[in-house]
Amino acid sequence: MSRPSVVMFTTYPLRTPRHGGQLRARALLDAYQRQGFSVRSVAVYDGGAYRPEQVGDFDVAFPADDSRWFLKGRNMVGTSDLRSGDFAATGAYEQISQSLPSRVDVFHLEQPWLLPLVKRLMQTPQFARTRVVYGSQNIEAPLREAMFRTLKVEDGAEVVARVAELEREACRFASLSLAVVHDDLATLVRSGAQQVMHAPNGISSWQGRPEVIAAWQTRLAARRIALFIGSAHPPNIDGFFRGMGDAMGFVPPDCKIVIGGGVGSEILRLLRQGRYTVLNGSRVEATGEVSDDDLAALKTLASVFLLPIFDGGGSNIKTAEALYSRKRVVATGTALRGFEGFLGSPEIVRADTGEDFREAVRLALVPSTPLVPALPADPRREKLLWENCLAEVPLAVEKLVAAS
Repeated sequence: MSRPSVVMFTTYPLRTPRHGGQLRARALLDAYQRQGFSVRSVAVYDGGAYRPEQVGDFDVAFPADDSRWFLKGRNMVGTSDLRSGDFAATGAYEQISQSLPSRVDVFHLEQPWLLPLVKRLMQTPQFARTRVVYGSQNIEAPLREAMFRTLKVEDGAEVVARVAELEREACRFASLSLAVVHDDLATLVRSGAQQVMHAPNGISSWQGRPEVIAAWQTRLAARRIALFIGSAHPPNIDGFFRGMGDAMGFVPPDCKIVIGGGVGSEILRLLRQGRYTVLNGSRVEATGEVSDDDLAALKTLASVFLLPIFDGGGSNIKTAEALYSRKRVVATGTALRGFEGFLGSPEIVRADTGEDFREAVRLALVPSTPLVPALPADPRREKLLWENCLAEVPLAVEKLVAAS
């Protein structure tokens, strides 16, 4: 019997994954491939957000000058994902449908946005018997509601209602729905999901190269490093300031707060607008987007991982990275969602207010604190690797195909 054929639909390319959604989707694709499935990814992506070398052979750009880019005649923040589904099912439909394999056993819909495309494809005789797997990385509607409330976006309630209905429809339409945490799984069940499965977030292991580590040691010239990694997603910026404040005087002068990823430039810009420009400049280093080798070196050098995550749903890949590192971790309760089993571990400090967070960071960086805690071997850490935490997904999908 031939192995199942899967087409994965996303709103971001998977060739060079960087942010959490890309990393999870790529890990799912790799899990299918390890099981011998034939897998193809198709992204309908923001045409201005990715370089040509980041785009896959079957990905389709959603151009910013297309009328479907706008909602009520304006480029409304937080709605491009929602609108991409309309574009995929209309403007890009012929291009996508004609490029698909002749046989597809499963459409894997990662997040609900491209459901209109999947529904139209399944109306054709070619794909009428194709099954749908829905990967719910988050329950999106409340996240949009919180973002619109913070940004004071007009017409936000209407968009939230559309997102909520799209999520419910994806649950009902899919033969199997995946959730990253148990609370989300319960929400999927209440939304009418046919079959649900817990498929938690994980990570890939890393190994810092000695010469890259040495280069960063020279550049940073710091005895200890507290590492914060994030994209330029607004909640990451807000979380940093809620946890760390706008003055880094609590950080010992021979230590550094290192900010990796796209979030760093915006945090630096805001820090320079305050009264503590010189102080903050001596304590904070923003690396911008860096290579995988550089990121591995920074994670190897870090004495403390910072997880100032105060809002959001689902679970966070950067939390899994911090827990896997066996370094000290300062985290909010929200950051530990989905990883509650690690609470009580000696290296983890939970801090849910800004004052507590800053004090925990200070204590983690003081000289009397051992640089590397003597942690016992913990088999739970191996379960954080993608190949372990997603191993059951292809098996469940294979059963789904066999039963159809």
